[in-house]
Amino acid sequence: MSASSDLSRAALLELLAQHLETTLAELTALPADRRLHPLKPSRANPAIIWTPSDHVAHLIGVEQYFNRLIEGLIEQAAAQPPTAETPAQPPAPSPVEAMAAVHALNDRWILKQRDKTFDELVAMARATRAQSLALLERLTDEQLALTLPVPWGTATVAELFALYARHTDMHLEFIRTGLAAPA
Repeated sequence: MSASSDLSRAALLELLAQHLETTLAELTALPADRRLHPLKPSRANPAIIWTPSDHVAHLIGVEQYFNRLIEGLIEQAAAQPPTAETPAQPPAPSPVEAMAAVHALNDRWILKQRDKTFDELVAMARATRAQSLALLERLTDEQLALTLPVPWGTATVAELFALYARHTDMHLEFIRTGLAAPA
C-alpha cells in the first residue's frame, strides 16, 4: 500500500462497499459461456486452467481466509494483551515456499467451487463482502493498526482490507486480458 493511500475505516468502508458490485456487474455482463472460458494455467498445476468463474471463487476464498485470520488475531489480542516478551515462533517458510503453498491451496479451493453456478458465486461473494464490512465496522482504530504475518511478509489489518480491492482489480485484469487474447 502506498503511503498516500487512505486506510481509514471510512475510506475502506466506502471502497469495499462499491468495489465488489462494480466488479460483479462487469462479470455478470459477460455471456455465460465467457465466464467459463479457459484463460490460463494455474501457477501450481498447469493441468488446471482457470476461468473467470474460478477467479471469482478464488477472490471469495482469499477474502474468507483473511477475515478468519483477522478475527483470530483480534481474539488472540483480546485474550493475551501484548507484552515486551515475544514468544518464540517457528521459522517461516521462504517467500517462494509460502507462495507455492498458497497457489496449491488456491487450486484446491477453486476445484471445490466448480460445481457452483455463477449466480451462486455472486451470492457467495456478496455474503463474504457483507461479513468483511461487518468485521471492519466493529474493529477499533487500534485493531486496524495491528500487524500479522501474511505469505508475502507482514501487513496491518487495514492493509488487508484494502488488499481485497487491489486483489480483485488484479484478477479482473487477468480475466480481461485472457478473454481478449486470440484463441
